[in-house]
Amino acid sequence: MLERRNRLLIGATCATILLATGCRHLTGGGGAQRDGATGGAVQLVGIGYQCWFRPLEWDKRWDEPELGLYDSSDPDVIRQHAEWLEDAGVDFVWIDWSNNIMAGPERPGLLRIEDATRALFDVYAELEHKPKISIFLGIDGNPEHVANGNLARKADQVYDTYVADPKYRPLLLEYLGKPLLVIYVWCPPPPAYLSGPPDWDDPRFTVRWMTGFMDDQPYLVAGDGRSKFGYWSWWDRSPQTYSVFDGKPEAMVVSAAFPGPRGWGTEGTMGRRDGDTFREQWARVRAVGPKIVLINSWNEWVPNEEIDPEFSNDVEPSKVFGHFYLDLMRTEIARFKGGRQASR
Repeated sequence: MLERRNRLLIGATCATILLATGCRHLTGGGGAQRDGATGGAVQLVGIGYQCWFRPLEWDKRWDEPELGLYDSSDPDVIRQHAEWLEDAGVDFVWIDWSNNIMAGPERPGLLRIEDATRALFDVYAELEHKPKISIFLGIDGNPEHVANGNLARKADQVYDTYVADPKYRPLLLEYLGKPLLVIYVWCPPPPAYLSGPPDWDDPRFTVRWMTGFMDDQPYLVAGDGRSKFGYWSWWDRSPQTYSVFDGKPEAMVVSAAFPGPRGWGTEGTMGRRDGDTFREQWARVRAVGPKIVLINSWNEWVPNEEIDPEFSNDVEPSKVFGHFYLDLMRTEIARFKGGRQASR
């Protein structure tokens, strides 16, 4: 996340590793199982998706995408991504607005992310087969954004632009009968939120709160990796944590690699290892059995979030890896969904 993880904090002190710019109703794409009013097995897979790319802003990257140095608003790129992801069984793209709480004319890069998001919605509206869409927000680690109404205004923007528009509403992922709205509080959370997330809700959405690397934050974790206060995690080392809702595991994250507490290459780093890290994190998912799996990530590409082919976690097809991780993701998603083949 270009600016959130321009200060992504990890480790015991969450050291900076990026200095860069019973459900009522549950629906998804990608062949997701659906839960009715009586409950039942639900298995949804989302993937972190970035919309910040422009051709002239690709000067730093750990590798080159198979599609080249693309523009996130390019309809051909959006269509190809949608085809790959839907074919692999991904149920929703999880679009990163975690730094956009104060997007405006003085921060044009953030507005471009939002413009590219609209372009993605427009293309998806024309496609027969595609994942659903969820946008997640953030508060820049500042509780004032909750207290002063900035978070509410950003939620209003998402609602007014997408939820209230009959063209876009069918494209949104619904969870517990409402569009899912995940909000990143920071890593670690601000002191005010170390004993639980903000006392804030929006009845128009199903709201969840997120931090990251909870293995570095034992005060947030109960036995066997359970998230004590319900926080979801954007990124976790092995074994991953998991949130619980209504007495059952709700959400977990998987990734192809992860940095150590003091950054990539330090103690605790786990590289790709020819796909073994990804496989092991999926095995943990199958052992816990959450309803929702979040893959971190499809297309971040930028240092120091990603530094080289081994110490990176994107799964979008690339010049170095080809379709290896896309194919591995398809296999693991099918195993998570009970051995069913991902839709093709």
